[in-house]
Amino acid sequence: MSLSEALRLAAQSHPLTRLAEADAGVARGELVSARALPNPAVSGTLGPAKSSETSLVTGQLGLSQTMELGGKRRLRTHGARLRLDASEALVRRQRDLVALQVRRAFALALIASERVATALDADSVGRALQRAAEERLLLGAGTQLELNVAAAAAARDRRARAVAQQSRVQALADFQAAIGLPPSDSVVPVGPLMTVEPPALSEDSLVRAAMTSRPDLVALRYERDAAEQALRLAQALRWPDPALGISAGRAEDFRVRLFTIALPLPLWNRGAGERASATAALERANVALVAAEQGAEREIRVATRALQGAVESANAFDQQVVSRLRENLDLADESFRSGKISFFAYTTLRRDLVAARLDYLDALADVTERAFALAAATGSLAGGLP
Repeated sequence: MSLSEALRLAAQSHPLTRLAEADAGVARGELVSARALPNPAVSGTLGPAKSSETSLVTGQLGLSQTMELGGKRRLRTHGARLRLDASEALVRRQRDLVALQVRRAFALALIASERVATALDADSVGRALQRAAEERLLLGAGTQLELNVAAAAAARDRRARAVAQQSRVQALADFQAAIGLPPSDSVVPVGPLMTVEPPALSEDSLVRAAMTSRPDLVALRYERDAAEQALRLAQALRWPDPALGISAGRAEDFRVRLFTIALPLPLWNRGAGERASATAALERANVALVAAEQGAEREIRVATRALQGAVESANAFDQQVVSRLRENLDLADESFRSGKISFFAYTTLRRDLVAARLDYLDALADVTERAFALAAATGSLAGGLP
C-alpha cells in the first residue's frame, strides 16, 4: 500500500476522525437550538358564569409569546457558534494527527522492513561463513577456533533476524492501526525511505507559529470565548422575560378582547447558581488555555532540539557504507577468499558492516520519531488527510 492510499483509507475509516466529526455535528445541532425563538403558547377557557339572575357560557382563546430581554438569544447564539468553531478546530486537529500517525507508521514500517532485509543478508552470509569454516577445517586449512567463531556469529545473526522480523510484525500492526483498519486486514507499505531535514524556522519562530495556528489551541480559545458568553448570559438572567399575549372571548352577546402580560417575579431563583457556575467555567477555560500553551511551547522546544540531535547522529554515518551493505559484504568475502585478510579480520569486518547498517537504520527511525513529534507539537504537518 502506498502512502497516498493509506491516507485515503484513514480519511474514510479512522474512528477518531469520525468521533470528532460527530462531536461537531452535535455542536451544529446546539447552534440550531440556540437560534430558535421561544415557542408561542396558546391558552383557552370555557365555562359558565352565573349570578342570582343570569347564567352565561363564556369562552376565551389566547395567544402569548415570551420576549427574551437582556440580549439572551444573541448571547446564547454567539456562545453556540463559538462552541461549533471549537469543535471544527478539533476536527482539523484530529485529522492532522491521524495523518501524522499514518505517515509515521508508514515510515517506521519501511525502516523495519529494511532491518529485516539487512538481517537476512547478514544471516545468509553468516551461514555461508559457517559452512566455509567447516570445509576449511575438514581440508586442514582452518581451525576449530575459526569454526567456533563462525558458529557463534551465525547464531547471533539468526537471533538478529528473528528480532528484526518480530519488530516488523509490530510495525505493520501499528501501521494497520494508524489507518484505522480492522485486525483482519493486513497491509504492507511500499515506497522509498523518507528523508527528514531539520525545520527551516528557528525554535522561537516555531513556537510563535504554533501558538497562533495549532488547531487544538485555537479550539481552547474558542471555548474560552464561549465561556465568556455563557457568563454574560448568566448575568442577563437577572432580567425576567415577560410573556405578551392577546386573547378574545365571548359570553352570549358580549365580545371581549384583552391584552395580557405575564412577568416572572425573581423571588426564589435569581440566577446566582448559574452565575457562579459560569464564572468557574470561565476560570477553568482560562487555566486550561494557559496550561495548553505552556505545554505546547515546552513540547516544541524539546522536540526541536531532539530532532537536531537525531539528524546530526544520522548524518555521522557514511552513506556509501551503510547503503551498500550487500556490496560491501561481497567485497569483504572476496578479500577473505583471495587471502588479503584473515578469517578473524573478515568476521570482525562483517560484524562491523552489519552493525553499522543496523545502527544507521536505528538512527533513521529516531529521526523519524523526532520529526513527527515536532510536527505534532507545532501542528504544521505538511499534507493532511485527503
